[in-house]
Amino acid sequence: MIKAVLLSVLAGLVVMTQPGQPDPDCLGTVRPQYAPLNSPPNIGFARVASGQPTAPGTGCFSNPDAPATWLTVASLVTSTESAAALMERFGAISKLLPVQYWSTTEHQWRPMVSAAAAIVSSDSRQPRADFSLAELLAPGDRYYSLTDTRSGRPTVYRLRVRSPRSTVVTVDIANVDSIKQWGITLYAPDGLHTLYILQQRAPGIWAYYSITRLLPGSFLAEGHDKSYINRAVALYRYLVGIPTNTEPPAAR
Repeated sequence: MIKAVLLSVLAGLVVMTQPGQPDPDCLGTVRPQYAPLNSPPNIGFARVASGQPTAPGTGCFSNPDAPATWLTVASLVTSTESAAALMERFGAISKLLPVQYWSTTEHQWRPMVSAAAAIVSSDSRQPRADFSLAELLAPGDRYYSLTDTRSGRPTVYRLRVRSPRSTVVTVDIANVDSIKQWGITLYAPDGLHTLYILQQRAPGIWAYYSITRLLPGSFLAEGHDKSYINRAVALYRYLVGIPTNTEPPAAR
């Protein structure tokens, strides 16, 4: 009942944008090409030069016409879960620990992160309990820390809920910290920026779409297309309730 009331109260609200940020109305223009129901998702991965046509939803990002690499995941899935339950999954940061992705280097499933925790703020970075639904829907940003199993370094991310509705879940996530390896910046803040849109199409059927903008800060961050795809699909599977190590992998 509390979840239903929260979603109902916030159903008509629109998240106010900050200066320089895109308007939330851009979401109305997102029309992805979804895979057939319960099929492997459609994957898009493209490096786009300045001013070239891009994937649906790029207008939801600041400076959408800048050169970038775009990664999209689009699928229709059967699920009996409510928007509230799906939203809570975004806030359950500690539950990311069991998530696995297919390593194209080692040719096996491996954990994506070795540590995952919600934190109080981007300044204090003190660990805290996972975010509740009420916290996610309240005004303001939420922050969490992930330690990638490859780099072994914790990275803080910002989570923002956009335009909440009773049948639509829209979440915006970007890195706050620079992502470095061997002292080299692979991604500056906001270099890994993802928008997630889950929309109920009919009772028990959800449309999933994620679009990630990658802005590599070094050539060392490039050339890992299959790894990025497999990680994006691992998160897709986690968020819609599919075992993340389900065969076959998205990219070998």
